[in-house]
Amino acid sequence: MSFLTLSHIHFSYPSSTVPLFEDLSLSFNEGWTSLTGSNGTGKTTLALIAAGLLEPDSGSVTASGPVAYCPQLFQGLEVDDYAYLYDYESSSVRLRQVLGLEEGMMERVDTLSGGERKRLQVYLALSRQPSVLVLDEPTNHLDGESKALVLEALRSYDGVGLIISHDRAFLESLSKRTLIFSRLGAGMSATVLDIPLPVQEAWEEKDSRERSLLSQRQALEAEAGRLGSSQRQLEGKVASSSSRLSKRNIDPKDHDAAGRIDAARLTGKDRKDAQRMKAIETRRLGKEAELDALSTVRLRKSGLSDASFASLHSALSVASCELRAGGYVLKVPSIDFPPGSHSAITGVNGAGKTLLVRHVWEEALSRWGGGRCAYIKQEYGADDSRRLLEAFRALDDDERGSVVSDLFRLGCDATSFADGLPAPSPGELRKLDIVLAIRRHPALMILDEPTNHLDLTAIMSLEEILAAGRLTLVLVSHDALFRQRLCDRELLVVREGDEGMVLLSPLDGSGRRSLHQGWS
Repeated sequence: MSFLTLSHIHFSYPSSTVPLFEDLSLSFNEGWTSLTGSNGTGKTTLALIAAGLLEPDSGSVTASGPVAYCPQLFQGLEVDDYAYLYDYESSSVRLRQVLGLEEGMMERVDTLSGGERKRLQVYLALSRQPSVLVLDEPTNHLDGESKALVLEALRSYDGVGLIISHDRAFLESLSKRTLIFSRLGAGMSATVLDIPLPVQEAWEEKDSRERSLLSQRQALEAEAGRLGSSQRQLEGKVASSSSRLSKRNIDPKDHDAAGRIDAARLTGKDRKDAQRMKAIETRRLGKEAELDALSTVRLRKSGLSDASFASLHSALSVASCELRAGGYVLKVPSIDFPPGSHSAITGVNGAGKTLLVRHVWEEALSRWGGGRCAYIKQEYGADDSRRLLEAFRALDDDERGSVVSDLFRLGCDATSFADGLPAPSPGELRKLDIVLAIRRHPALMILDEPTNHLDLTAIMSLEEILAAGRLTLVLVSHDALFRQRLCDRELLVVREGDEGMVLLSPLDGSGRRSLHQGWS
């Protein structure tokens, strides 16, 4: 039986004064476990520690056998890989068939597509029959066809599997256990919540627990405050009684006054207030102790501070045409995008999805200009990075503060946009682009693979934002669950050789919006 055990792991990066992990212990048996959470919370670090590629400051890692690690990017072939590439044992041949690998691919590795390289990388890991397999974002940039092949191969793996991914549909198909990583702030270590549920249910369970915990904190704070107020009132009464029962300020010859005080003392007339005060103090201290024992709670804030959208007053119409890229021709029928419609553009890589999306964007610009439309590109070049950073730095203090708050909700530390620092990561640029675009209150948004480079927290927040209002949405995404939750129709781009065409059909299924009428 395969297993992996991490015992009392402590880890700090040399550049940080705060440990990332403190006394973290986890055990894994056969089966897949999803590692999820915002960027910077320790998912990849833990994966590297589990794979033996990063040494913890203290603690131990024990595995029942060999460990294989697949990083996000394919890093080329090693000398010993060729023995597995040309292995003709039935199990190896079967695995290459499942992954859609042909022998000719082995001879042109440098020219393989991203999906082909990822399938080759997964094959090389699985063919070594490791006891533990660690995958970091295995579905990035994969189309539906490649993703299905990788999923089928991984389902046959019977060892310990750890997978970092933002693709919820892929995780749901593979894993029934979820680790959720979080950090309450830069000065705090990471916490890891272990929930034996698929990823979507696990995040719902996490939110439910945090809401319950927050309610407990609020109830305890209210009760401790009420008891404190009662205690202060009784302290005043007891102090007044103590003064009234003191003989210090009476005339020694006033025997009547002294007698009344002695009678009150003997009968315990004011003793009950003091006893009640002590009892209330004991209860208050108990409530405060319960409060201290509860974890600090910070609920995930949904939405943005300024996330309203304008509405289109008429459909965006795209006339039938032929789009060309080199020798490839994509035939596009007449398409209407009605106000408030959410359209998903799908198809395999290379079919022409981005070609179509750019044409739709050009048509929108020619009709309405950039004021009512926003386009989130798939990748960012140096010019895009410069443009976004200049736009951020040009904001006044109030606007910048609001944008920083919104970026924080998407799991982004805006300090990376300061002058003099290295260029922000693609994920940070994408979050900034999304926030700045939404603040312009567009009526139409076109998004080309918006979940690329985003963590799961940001994806769920973006999903909530886009689902609200009458925004007209055109979306390209390999994230099936993201599409299903947002879109009400599909534009399927198919390719045969040097020609392609666009097919239009409504979507139907749980979680999708009601269908609009009158489409072309």
